[in-house]
Amino acid sequence: MPEKKPALGRRESIIQAATGVFLRYGFARTTMKDVAEAARISRPTLYQSFPDKESIFREVVFEMGQKVFRTIREGLQRAVDLEAKLLLACNAWGSEGFEMVVTNPDANDLFDQCFEPVQEIDQEFEALLVELLDTPLSKTDLQISAAEMARTLVFSIKGLKYTAKSGEDLRLLIAVNVKTIAIAIESRTSKR
Repeated sequence: MPEKKPALGRRESIIQAATGVFLRYGFARTTMKDVAEAARISRPTLYQSFPDKESIFREVVFEMGQKVFRTIREGLQRAVDLEAKLLLACNAWGSEGFEMVVTNPDANDLFDQCFEPVQEIDQEFEALLVELLDTPLSKTDLQISAAEMARTLVFSIKGLKYTAKSGEDLRLLIAVNVKTIAIAIESRTSKR
């Protein structure tokens, strides 16, 4: 007999339901009533778990970000060089969100820098890129810090999303960007 999966807790169930609502309507048009209906609970029950829409939105953004970070961290264990690591991280970070917005234009709120939780997750991604870039950059004669390179990479991905014609096009543009960075670092590595 197959083992039953444990039921989601109330908060997790609400976050899961709210994710779909925010994807469909964006932040501004989503109401607590919409979230309660999607989670199949009453509004008073929803308010027992979350005081307002902003707190639900924060948790949705956080959960989405953590899911991407888990994917990246698992993939990094198999990546063999800096280019492969950066490509994996940048594709996971940039492409998934792009595909969501193509399918649901109002989902753009989940990636909009005007929202504090989005800024926090972007900063966490920058920190991950700093980890990947710090040692390789320290072995070069380039006068660029890992933090500067990571920030540039994060915001270049954001810019590429505006010019990409499709998810495939975005992955190509990210690959060119990552290859350029990897070649620059590799070619300037000190021969110690």
